[in-house]
Amino acid sequence: MTTDATAASTVALDFEMLFRAAPAGAVITGADHTVLDVNEAFTTWTGLDRVELLGSSFLRLLSVGDRILFTTRTQPLLELNGRVPESAVTILGKNRVALPATLVASFAGSDAGVTVFITVPRRERSFEEAQLISAVHRAEESDARRRQAEDDLKRQANLDSLTGLMNGAGLTAALTRAVTDSSSGSEVAAYWIALDQFRIINESLGRAAGDDILRTIAERLRQQHDGDALVARVGGDEFVVTTPGGDLEKFAQDLLSLIAKPLTVEGLDIVISASIGVATQNLGAAPSAAADIRPVAESLLRNAGAGALEAKAAGRNRWKRSTATPDDSAINEIQLLGDLRVALADEQLRLEYQPQLDLHTGRVHGVEALVRWEHPGRGLIGPAGFIDVAEKTGLISQLGTWVCRTAIAKAIELNSVPGAEPIQMSVNISARQLSDADFANTIEELLQSTGFDPARLTVEITETGVITDAPHAHENLERLHQLGIRLSVDDFGTGHAGFSYLSDFPIDEIKIDRSFVSKLGVSPEATAIITSCIELAHALDVTVVAEGVETREQLAGLTELGCDIAQGFHYSRPLKAEALGGFLSV
Repeated sequence: MTTDATAASTVALDFEMLFRAAPAGAVITGADHTVLDVNEAFTTWTGLDRVELLGSSFLRLLSVGDRILFTTRTQPLLELNGRVPESAVTILGKNRVALPATLVASFAGSDAGVTVFITVPRRERSFEEAQLISAVHRAEESDARRRQAEDDLKRQANLDSLTGLMNGAGLTAALTRAVTDSSSGSEVAAYWIALDQFRIINESLGRAAGDDILRTIAERLRQQHDGDALVARVGGDEFVVTTPGGDLEKFAQDLLSLIAKPLTVEGLDIVISASIGVATQNLGAAPSAAADIRPVAESLLRNAGAGALEAKAAGRNRWKRSTATPDDSAINEIQLLGDLRVALADEQLRLEYQPQLDLHTGRVHGVEALVRWEHPGRGLIGPAGFIDVAEKTGLISQLGTWVCRTAIAKAIELNSVPGAEPIQMSVNISARQLSDADFANTIEELLQSTGFDPARLTVEITETGVITDAPHAHENLERLHQLGIRLSVDDFGTGHAGFSYLSDFPIDEIKIDRSFVSKLGVSPEATAIITSCIELAHALDVTVVAEGVETREQLAGLTELGCDIAQGFHYSRPLKAEALGGFLSV
């Protein structure tokens, strides 16, 4: 017994020595991320004092952007798998100096929540190393291109190299042959499958993991429908299955279930969802010549793709039958563009205004201007029905100027009421508008001609608008900020922008997307994301607005978390201009 005890003590002592003398930085934390111990390598590298670190929060050692990633990705992975593969982070050392590092983490022992973080400094490559690596990469790329060219000559031009399925050209040719061979009066159906949020998965796990997922989905589709359907990969994360007519709903639901089966990538269990567009073509009046049938096949695929976009817009993880009719999409777009030009000239457009509630005072903070189109033939059309067309054609600048001019005039009217509370007017600006070289000058001219206080105007831009590389976008942001206009990032959390961008651009406000707000108090992940957004935004002196507040419970939860402003149906639906004054006077 004594010998065993001595041996155990020796092993324990060896582990202690290993921790203290390890060449990599090591930090042990408790369940609440409080630092329990650090080794000498970590304190030497960071310049931080061990005594001061003990009892402090490990999250304080991470940059603002990495704290968000820790809350939304690292912590869930730890709880799910007990470990996290290496990731690039920035550790804040002495005097908050940014230290690039590679970090791995895992739960330690049987104590729930006790975690060991290992950090290794990331060294920047020397010029010679970078040149050598670049030369090797160029040589490899050149050799890869040569081999690819040789392979392309040997394989059929209609195959997708990653999955072995047909590509878009191959599918069109095969579908043309299938339609030619079909009997008159039969029906063919196309199912366009677009994987949901695949870009985020690809960026989080890496390109290789993303390719594995695509190959897995392709193999599932091939095995499930081998012999009775045409299966193709037609885009980065898009597949198409075509079949003879049949029960469209059952087939689409079966596809959703097939794709949603869990798959394992790098030791992680992942569930993928998809948005599926469905289109059909009756062959009763189809031409007999293959050259004439090809446009029919192309139209079928185009309409199925449009249905997938409709499914994504409706919330993803669902299927939609395309509302477009064969061969009329381009004509409809051209017609819609002409109608929109007339609408601008004939004052068919109008603005509605959704009030925003100041959660600190309980008073109205301001209103968001929302454009509507009273089409003489189609009735009321929301922005989703015509903004894309306006952006594609450049008409968005004229439309955006009209919205800003009308909204400013309404704000002047509201703020001129004796004794009225000051009202903030918010207008939405597309990424295309923000890239217009004259955009900031146009806004400045509107302000000068009307005398409206710039501080009472909020310009809402999408995350795409924030991170775009368009040459004039950043200049316009800076110019608007100099004018005193407030800048807001709309639908925050649904794209690529993060808190690191907020320190690079003069952003005054973020709007938490309704997809998170709808799950507040229901989904722990959504609640954690909202909490982190509010805390870190306030740390950067950025105002937080919550969109899509529809229940009393959501409003109470946001108030408790310290959110600044809320808007949604629970407080008020968008109001017509003539009804807004009455709402504000109550």
